[in-house]
Amino acid sequence: MLICRCAWHQRYRGYPLLNGVASWRGWSVRFTDGICETCLGRFRAEYQRYLEYQHHPQKPSDTPPRSATPAPPST
Repeated sequence: MLICRCAWHQRYRGYPLLNGVASWRGWSVRFTDGICETCLGRFRAEYQRYLEYQHHPQKPSDTPPRSATPAPPST
């Protein structure tokens, strides 16, 4: 039997949440992790700034890139 559970529920709510049975096949009990709607909303609210940065990276600055070769020593 394969049971679905919310992987984030323990962290956000303090107790686990079982979402249902994904498969009745076999005699052993196994788990698969997902995320429920309430935890998904909280996750999005917490990581909104990070997610926006990933989709809209900042433009490169106007400063020229540094040279990979060191400058010659001054004499």
